[in-house]
Amino acid sequence: MQTSDFSPMRDEELVLSALLGHIQAFDELVRRFRGAVIFVAEQTLGSREAAEDVAQEAFLLAYKALPQLHDPAKFASWLYAITRHRARRVGAREGRSAPTEASQLDHLILSQSPALTAHPADECVENSERESLRKTLALLPEEYRLALHLRYYEEWPVARIADFLSVPITTVKWRLHHGRALLRRQLAANEEASPDERLQSEQCGTGAPASHVT
Repeated sequence: MQTSDFSPMRDEELVLSALLGHIQAFDELVRRFRGAVIFVAEQTLGSREAAEDVAQEAFLLAYKALPQLHDPAKFASWLYAITRHRARRVGAREGRSAPTEASQLDHLILSQSPALTAHPADECVENSERESLRKTLALLPEEYRLALHLRYYEEWPVARIADFLSVPITTVKWRLHHGRALLRRQLAANEEASPDERLQSEQCGTGAPASHVT
């Protein structure tokens, strides 16, 4: 079965398939949650590189612990908890600790999971309006920042965000509503960009305009 055959499946179906030995099903879960997991880790560690390392570790931990997940429908919130716990443990150490030696199972998972080993680079993001929006988003309180990131960068539906964060859908909608208002105010305060910044953004030509928050 090819990886593409798993894409229409619900998260819980992918979990059950992965438990049956289909590592491609877990690879699909990695694709769905990778961006969110990296973002969550980065909020704790303050480093994209460190966050990518923690994300890989979190997915490996999740894969090996799948039999302990009693309710496959809770995979999203379970993965969120694993990620935060791992990021906090790494962040509590002084400096960057050496990564733990990979086990044979880790090597097997990594060799069979292209999504887990991928490190996609953002093209020209440092000079783009998208990066400007990211920096503005980083100024918001965490609860709004995370909800907005998952909605507009990961393009998750509200229900998936609620599952991931283990909060009611109404709470997610409230955070999105107030988060957008805070973001618009912050963007308005930073509206006047220098000519050099505008030129760099136009030359890069990536990402959505910073005003595109609806």
